[in-house]
Amino acid sequence: MEREIERVRERESEPENYYDFMLRWKMERSSQRQEGQVLFKGKELPWEQTRHGLGKMYTGPANWHRVGAPGWIVTRTGMEKIRRGKHSHTGGGVLFYVLEGHGCTVNNDMRFEWRRGDLELIPITRYENVHQHFNLDPGQPCGKLVVRFWPFMEPLAYETRQVDDSPDWKGPRNGKLYRPEDFVPETARVRGYDIDLKGPPATLLDDLLRRRDEWREQMSKAKMVIEEKDRPLERNRMGLYRWYIHPSFTDVGCRHILFWTQDIPPGSRSGQQKHQGSRIHYVVEGKGYSLLNGVRYDWEEEDLLIVPIRKGGTIIQHFNADPARPVKLAVAEPNWYDILGVDMACGLEQLENSPDYP
Repeated sequence: MEREIERVRERESEPENYYDFMLRWKMERSSQRQEGQVLFKGKELPWEQTRHGLGKMYTGPANWHRVGAPGWIVTRTGMEKIRRGKHSHTGGGVLFYVLEGHGCTVNNDMRFEWRRGDLELIPITRYENVHQHFNLDPGQPCGKLVVRFWPFMEPLAYETRQVDDSPDWKGPRNGKLYRPEDFVPETARVRGYDIDLKGPPATLLDDLLRRRDEWREQMSKAKMVIEEKDRPLERNRMGLYRWYIHPSFTDVGCRHILFWTQDIPPGSRSGQQKHQGSRIHYVVEGKGYSLLNGVRYDWEEEDLLIVPIRKGGTIIQHFNADPARPVKLAVAEPNWYDILGVDMACGLEQLENSPDYP
């Protein structure tokens, strides 16, 4: 008996093999998605004055370990004075939804003007995006919802370095955080030889090169500010949508994240849908609640709701709890559809139509 107990102890002390480690790691990830945080109360989050400007963080690397759909970097900016700091991004792929104010952005010496309700894009480039935001009405507040999705940014070797500080920053200058002269490596400027790709591609490699050229041509003409006034209101099975980025759009500067706003009239509700999750909802105005797999989450202006990623999908529906005021949600989700399919291993299913759908 003692010998058998000793054998058990020896087996328990053996180092974990790679396969068991992976099984346990995947189980832990599944548990996080099941139990992770879904609702972030914006009015409870602190404003911070940083070297780049005033802002608050909803979700990012600091709290991904407790979020039901990790990977999102969502922040809220404020800008009551004339400008924010200037910084540089390699990679790109950042979305700015204008919550208040009127201003402009200078990105790589190109000026883009925006107003409340517009969506500004920082494009994916081979070099860098050196950009700065300006408030064109300094007497009024000016702020944005900033949306990034790290699983798409890591493959771009994304990095940010500061160039100039916000005029409101009174802290020390940390030289390691600022843009060095060699921030963009020489390899970024390497160009290949010219290839004549007229007519059908001769090889599948040529097909990729043709797609590259088509993408470059589209990006040279793409919209970097999508204005709300140009976005028609769509009545669909989920309710009232205003699409800014959709897989069908080829004239916008970013397509890796879908973005739309959803209006819910006073006392009304959205449709009910099952999908895989990782969809974020920022409450621009109004108050109400959402049902996620039957669990109720109450929200108000400035809150962020993240639909968790769960096996079998998440069933979701939104309700406007105010009989007098409309609700407006700013919604984003990764454009997995062109890569992993629309069903996303759980099925995209419409379960109930919105009463605002004809």
